[in-house]
Amino acid sequence: MLDQRTTPIAVPGAKRRLRLPVTILAVFLVIAGILGYVVIQASAEDHPVPERRGATVVFDRTSGKQVIDEQGSERFRTASVVKLFIALDALTRKAGKADRSQLHRMLAKSDDAIANTLWSKNGGPAIVTRTVAAAGLRNTTPPASPGRWGDTLSTADDIAAVYRHILGLPKSQRDVLLKPLRESARTAADGFDQHFGIPSAFHDRPWAVKQGWAAGRGSVEAHTTGLVGEGDRYVVVILSGFADGTSLDVATAAATSAAVSLVPRLRK
Repeated sequence: MLDQRTTPIAVPGAKRRLRLPVTILAVFLVIAGILGYVVIQASAEDHPVPERRGATVVFDRTSGKQVIDEQGSERFRTASVVKLFIALDALTRKAGKADRSQLHRMLAKSDDAIANTLWSKNGGPAIVTRTVAAAGLRNTTPPASPGRWGDTLSTADDIAAVYRHILGLPKSQRDVLLKPLRESARTAADGFDQHFGIPSAFHDRPWAVKQGWAAGRGSVEAHTTGLVGEGDRYVVVILSGFADGTSLDVATAAATSAAVSLVPRLRK
């Protein structure tokens, strides 16, 4: 026989009394969750964290080795870095003295108007195609919209290869391209401060740079690329991309931080 002391006793209304605090607790938790979500959302809106992609490649010409390769094959919109392609292509197509003067300003001041002229004059996307063949690039493609040279897609590996190709040109041609990069003006033709990244981080060493910056059309880019050290020892390429809406100040500051992190790693 079952001991009645172990048998549950049904008490009218007992279940209803037990459910009441559980229901209150559930409602409380739901409200707290909603309030917590609202607070988190408001905090995210007040302090948005930029989404960043980055790539860094460093080639040491003394050792003949690529000493840093971080995301070197990831593609970015080149922005004004593609002016290297435009200048290289124009030079190898035997540009005249007037054109060489234009090349200097386009590279040193990152002049968009000259880039537009040369892009249209020399075949637009064909410039990228010819540079890919000349420098042996692997992951570079012309812009989807033929007139938008800054939308050319490339990688840190390929940009480094372009610099190495330029360094292998005859001195007369090499100097036409590198002199303006060594004389890169602090203020670009559009008024932008282009001495972020390499010039800022390696101010105590020789450098030659071609910078790139762009905002809109779904993303923000800040690229610092060029040569660092005596005898152009290092080819340095730092590419970075951010979510659309990120300020260019934030983007260029990140490029500078990336360049500063290289200083102790690259011998003078």
